[in-house]
Amino acid sequence: MIKVNIICGPLGSGKTTLVKQLLEQKPSDESWAVLVNEFGSIGIDGAILSDAPKVMVTQMPGGCICCSAKGELKTTIEQLIQQMPNLDRLLIEPTGLGEPDSLVDLFKDAELSKNFEVQTLFSVFDIAHTSISELKSLTIMQSLLSMADILVLNKQDLATPEQTDSLKHYCETLYPPKQAILTTSHSQLDPSYLSHSHRFISGFRLQPHAPTSINTIAHQHASTQVSTELPYQPLELPCLLNRAYKHQLGVASIGWIFTPELVFNWMALKNLFENLQKQPGLVKRAKGVLRAGAPWMLFQYAAGEVTREYIAYRQDSRLELLLESPADFDFIGFEKLLMSCIKEIKD
Repeated sequence: MIKVNIICGPLGSGKTTLVKQLLEQKPSDESWAVLVNEFGSIGIDGAILSDAPKVMVTQMPGGCICCSAKGELKTTIEQLIQQMPNLDRLLIEPTGLGEPDSLVDLFKDAELSKNFEVQTLFSVFDIAHTSISELKSLTIMQSLLSMADILVLNKQDLATPEQTDSLKHYCETLYPPKQAILTTSHSQLDPSYLSHSHRFISGFRLQPHAPTSINTIAHQHASTQVSTELPYQPLELPCLLNRAYKHQLGVASIGWIFTPELVFNWMALKNLFENLQKQPGLVKRAKGVLRAGAPWMLFQYAAGEVTREYIAYRQDSRLELLLESPADFDFIGFEKLLMSCIKEIKD
């Protein structure tokens, strides 16, 4: 049986970081695959994870595998079995707007259940930016809490002791009870937690009084209007392979992919990301895997924090923003700043 782990959680909680940490601790004698589903259409997380040795990484950007892309997910999984007949473990990272219950149901399908065993389901939360009132009122949060075997209360280093204690005490009262409630920084945990059995109680139902919100309608992606038309007149950017925009459920994504010949100034990129801190409430998250001099670098912005690290990815340069207030965002101004970060074009 191929073991399956689902790593879910809200946008920016640290899901991709957790997957990356687990891949770094993969037993050398095991064959693993990762399936990443992102809200945006560019696909950044797959690039972040692509340098993991002997791991197949598959991206499914631009559609929620919990609903609108569910059929595509099943097809992708069936193809994966054919490509990796000796696969031992599959890690799935759904979009932050997805609900994990339908994924568990999919693997209980008569066809897939012959080959797959769902093990630990992780739900990751950012301690510093998660309120108990939000957990109680939003259906997506209730789904993440109720379906989880292990809760990962992440970014403890950015939270106050009071925030950590309050959230942990609340999680200890949840039903079904959890196998573990872990507080972490940078999503670091022991890989032995992967191999617990999934204990979902099929008779459990979400509380019916949750108010309608962006999260309560997350399962209606397929019937929700999606806009892909650019809301601005774009600039002519050199070496641009693709520019993709999507506006759905009140959240917008805008992304760019450039050829690997384009070289950016890393200090200018750092300033570009730090400039997002001056516009709180506009950008929910920003990620970029970009050629910055000799190496490629991963830049990330979330919850007001900017990070930078080296990355082994070498295929292209790509950048994506998730916007909470797209009507207030200066797209043209951002493209001008992005263009000013360009250092040179290599032959």
